[in-house]
Amino acid sequence: MQSDLQRHKTGEQEEQGSTRADWLASDSLGCTLRPCRVWTTVLSSPPPRPHIGTNRELFEYTSGRWIYNEPRRLAERRLAFNVDELMKAAAKSVNRRISDIKSFRKFAEGGFNRVFDISIKDGSCILARLPYPSTLPRRLAVASEVATLDFVRAHGIPTPRVLGYSVDDNPVGAEYILMEKVPGRPIEENERLNVVLQIVELETKLFDIHLPASGSIYYSHDLPPGTRRVDIPGSEGGLCIGPYASLRWWHGERADLDIDGGPQTFDYEKQHPEEHAKSLEDYIRLAPYLVPRSSKLVLPVLRHPDLQPNNIYVSEDYSITGLIDWQHSMVLPTFLAAGMPNLFQNYDDEESMLFVPPQLRDDFGSLDEDERAKAQESFRRRHRGDGTHWRALQEDGGVLKRRVFDDAGSPWEGLNTPLQMDIVRVVQNWSKIAAADKDGGIPACPVTLSEQEVQRRIILDEELREVDSETERINGLLGIAGDGWTTNEGFEGARERAGWIREEGLASVSDDAWLREMTERHWPFDDWDEDE
Repeated sequence: MQSDLQRHKTGEQEEQGSTRADWLASDSLGCTLRPCRVWTTVLSSPPPRPHIGTNRELFEYTSGRWIYNEPRRLAERRLAFNVDELMKAAAKSVNRRISDIKSFRKFAEGGFNRVFDISIKDGSCILARLPYPSTLPRRLAVASEVATLDFVRAHGIPTPRVLGYSVDDNPVGAEYILMEKVPGRPIEENERLNVVLQIVELETKLFDIHLPASGSIYYSHDLPPGTRRVDIPGSEGGLCIGPYASLRWWHGERADLDIDGGPQTFDYEKQHPEEHAKSLEDYIRLAPYLVPRSSKLVLPVLRHPDLQPNNIYVSEDYSITGLIDWQHSMVLPTFLAAGMPNLFQNYDDEESMLFVPPQLRDDFGSLDEDERAKAQESFRRRHRGDGTHWRALQEDGGVLKRRVFDDAGSPWEGLNTPLQMDIVRVVQNWSKIAAADKDGGIPACPVTLSEQEVQRRIILDEELREVDSETERINGLLGIAGDGWTTNEGFEGARERAGWIREEGLASVSDDAWLREMTERHWPFDDWDEDE
């Protein structure tokens, strides 16, 4: 059987290439890979032989804390592996001996992967990225990313070069990808406009690539026997389209979980999946009518799954040196793949939902030179688009179609309102978004909703938005992310502030014994059973 390290010699890396150790890299689906407390081993000849099960700093998550359910979050990210064998694999991938390795250090870690920097005595560096045991799908996430990197790199998209990888049992004791560092640094939020034209050009290249089916990209030999696949014509090395590698398709039996969806809207009652199943049935009835008649809008397209600043590396003159982090990439029909990257668009804006043509600011003539340049650039970039992508963006209800597809495909976690509201909007805008039949007429909508039901959903949606807004406000006061994560330095302060808020919350319902009991039992910043 061919060695994993000999299989492919082109592709990507994931996180980085910066010469500064404090640059943030990015994990897939928006999980930031945070720089960690540096653990470095300087090697001399002969090198030490660390064994699996030692060196806690390498195996444990150390880049932050969680103010609730921390033991579970840490367990998800705990990964013991054979350090010595990983160094051997890294050295072999660049035709070096292990004695040529100068240092081995943990570089960054996020929600799905841990990254190690392996420095060679000649000044070159290798990044080793190891997914956590909790990262899904096993084998397929790594295999698909490697193949995707090779594929897009061959089509002129700047990505790190893959030096080696393994998705099978191996001496390291874990899956891994070995990659070159991307030169440069990730862009800052306020530097986005400096790369917008380059991003458009790179995305145009992606939209011009012809693919035979939807799914994710793999090398055929990495797929289990019997897995359905479609070969990619003209590709080298046996590339194919196989199962979706997107995380959403690989959750456990999430529909069996009873998760509290919010005390202000559900009166602390557990939510059950039956209502969500009914909404999915409505979606299945609606879906066939949402597919555009234009054959160009259903062609399969690959896009970067998380085009955010941390994933865009640039040189000092803002030339893009690499797009990193292609984990969980998907090939989708053009009308579902289309859309402005979150980096450049706000989908909560009503004009964006309807794709209203942008206008210059009314006060444009009175702006100073700098403000005028920014307004003009914003106006220009919202008009910019390639042929196929632009047509997809202009399709009536395109954003709504993509949103309902996303919400229908997301695992049920005790909350059905987003999909219910999508269905309301689809029904209300049926004449604008339903594909015309062969005679040019609009078919009758297969789903009907009473005005009472529509109003019930709208009220519930508004209540949930208020809850979400209040939760975001409290998270901001506490200095935590949505899952309770905070920095090591901010942990004690966040816990203390959470205690104060808890006391105030309980005091505010002290005259209602039942409400106080429910508030105490369901307090969102205490540990809770996620498997209940």
